[in-house]
Amino acid sequence: MKRLLLLGVTVFLTQAEPALARDPPLPAYVVADGQTGVIIDSRLASQPRHPASLAKLMTVYLAFKAIGESQARWDTTIKVSAQAALQGGSVLGLRVGDSLTVEEAVMAVIARSANDAAVALAEYLGGSEAGFASRMTEQAKKLGLMATSFKNATGLSAQGQVTTAADMAGLAMALRRDFPADYARFASRSVSWKRQQLPNLNGFLGAFTGAEGLKTGFTCPAGYNLVAAAQRDGRRIIGVVLGARSKEERESLMAQNLSRAFRGGAPKEQAASLEKASLANSLPDLSGTVCAGGIVPGDSSGNAGTSSSYPSGWALELSFARQAGKAHRDLMVAQSRLGLGGQALVVRAPFSGDVRYRGLLAGLSEESAVKSCLNYRTKGGDCLVLNPQMLKGAFEEQRRLARFIARD
Repeated sequence: MKRLLLLGVTVFLTQAEPALARDPPLPAYVVADGQTGVIIDSRLASQPRHPASLAKLMTVYLAFKAIGESQARWDTTIKVSAQAALQGGSVLGLRVGDSLTVEEAVMAVIARSANDAAVALAEYLGGSEAGFASRMTEQAKKLGLMATSFKNATGLSAQGQVTTAADMAGLAMALRRDFPADYARFASRSVSWKRQQLPNLNGFLGAFTGAEGLKTGFTCPAGYNLVAAAQRDGRRIIGVVLGARSKEERESLMAQNLSRAFRGGAPKEQAASLEKASLANSLPDLSGTVCAGGIVPGDSSGNAGTSSSYPSGWALELSFARQAGKAHRDLMVAQSRLGLGGQALVVRAPFSGDVRYRGLLAGLSEESAVKSCLNYRTKGGDCLVLNPQMLKGAFEEQRRLARFIARD
């Protein structure tokens, strides 16, 4: 665990504030004919935006493709890794060592936007989430989505992860065109999990007559996103909204756009002719508008670090890594070497403008924490002692970073 102390935490957060204070742009949108791809209406269609959980549409696309090419089966069992289990935001609640089928994972991603299921699926299909993300970007390019790049399977905000409204419309069309037999899964009103029927989180599915589903998404930088399709009187319309300021705005704007299109809006341009925005352009950041004061709307999920209650006592930081799974594994090894009890936790932390994972062993007495750390260092180990205030600060830090977690 070689790293600098987190002296740059305050700098990371304060430097971000000026960007958050700017007035966000209007929501970007595209309305397209679902049969021909003709653009009926659009605004800021080529402007780079954060995809948030809309990235999971490509995760699902690659899962459908793997099934179609016999690289996987719907009943194949997937084991849940530490990295998958430690995901925040919208989750199924998977634990390390749990198992689920490919079909259960896909449906959890579609209906529940489950980040843990998305990572488990990505690791199974791609060997690692990073490897799978590279395949997601490659597939985007094959589909002609040249302004889209993926860095993970969930939509968690990451440098270089970007899309446009035009590209998301193209992806929605590709899902129906390439996988007509599986496309109906997006219209599922619920998903079965552990003898429960969990409702689809996509509220637009039941609110708009003829809606066929697809995907919602939210992070604080992205704002509220939605890709939707609907069919009336034999005509199908696809809509995309990126960067709305609220759930109500994204659903209202989508409903207005689709309704206008069904009434007979005049085509304006072909999807293929839309000018592709440069990936070098800066992405709008809606954090200061939709998550003012670092508060994520409706965040009552109870995930670690989002609650006002914190582990008690002193703690040791025993690992620090780029990936949650590695931080967890290193933490388990260190705890075993120390022979200590306590509560093993992995929390997110800002680091040089990025995010890292801290492996903490909490619930210790001051004497036990200090003595164990000193003893561990004499044996060549690396550790950091956290008093109760520092431990609380670690969780407050993670709560602020929750604004970057993919949700719906």
